[in-house]
Amino acid sequence: MAKSLYKGWIDKVIAKKHSANSITFSHDNIYVVPSLRGLFFLLFALLNFIIGINYQNNLILGVAYLMLMLQISSLFYGYFNLHGLKLELLDVKNNYSGNHNDAKFKLSASKEVFSLSISNANWQSSGVLDKNIFESTSSLVVSLSLEKRGKYTGGKFKIHSCYPFGLVNVWSYLLSDKTFYVYPTPLKCELDLRESLDSDDDTDVIAQKSDSLDEFSGLKPYQQGMNRNRISWRHFAKNQELLVKDYVGDSHGITLVLDFSMIEGTKETRLSKLCHQVLEADRLGHEFALKLPGNHISAASGERHAVQCLESLSEC
Repeated sequence: MAKSLYKGWIDKVIAKKHSANSITFSHDNIYVVPSLRGLFFLLFALLNFIIGINYQNNLILGVAYLMLMLQISSLFYGYFNLHGLKLELLDVKNNYSGNHNDAKFKLSASKEVFSLSISNANWQSSGVLDKNIFESTSSLVVSLSLEKRGKYTGGKFKIHSCYPFGLVNVWSYLLSDKTFYVYPTPLKCELDLRESLDSDDDTDVIAQKSDSLDEFSGLKPYQQGMNRNRISWRHFAKNQELLVKDYVGDSHGITLVLDFSMIEGTKETRLSKLCHQVLEADRLGHEFALKLPGNHISAASGERHAVQCLESLSEC
């Protein structure tokens, strides 16, 4: 009971002081205590002090005082190491189940900062500086391990340092509300191009199939949302201009209906197959609609549409 009350109080304090996507560390949000190694260090200092008194040995007493001063100095050095550092969560990348979602941080400091690591208290994660010292502006990526698909918030990130000598623990928190998605794991299956017409569907979405060959008709300027797989990189390398290949024919005009009810298997298997079909349809440049239980996404194409479909699959 007492433990749950204490934990609830701690959570309230963290939510009040650390709820942000950007935080500058100062006296009211940095926590410093001796580490386990520091406590043993203090214990040996106490033993030296007792021995020095018993044997009236000033040299041993001097060593005890030096050890105590070193521990106290470590508390101050550990605090000032983190003080003034600005930490900002820039983004948390979406990814597929079984892979890591990378949280990218920006760190800004007016001085050198040592021995810094960031972890997430909600999930297994890892993130340490590539180098022990950084100045001005640096970036740090924390890899989050989430196995279950869905929509998540950034959660509680813990910033920790054991500088100097590992005698102290210095930490703080950043409680983020940024959202990110874990998509279903794509399960390879055939992309069905059979004709499909739903008479109750007022969006007039028809899935067609064409046996005709595409004929290249020319290039046109790239616009936001166009399929990147059709970009002419040769022209970009030559003229530094983004152009997409335009075709005459029916195969790039195919409109697909990706229907949850038409796929066999368990719910997770169906979602994984639909995930693969969304990626394949987007790669081929087709327009496609997505029908899920309680949700229907109208036919469209492009990167933004594909991301919208993957997000819907995550939340289904």
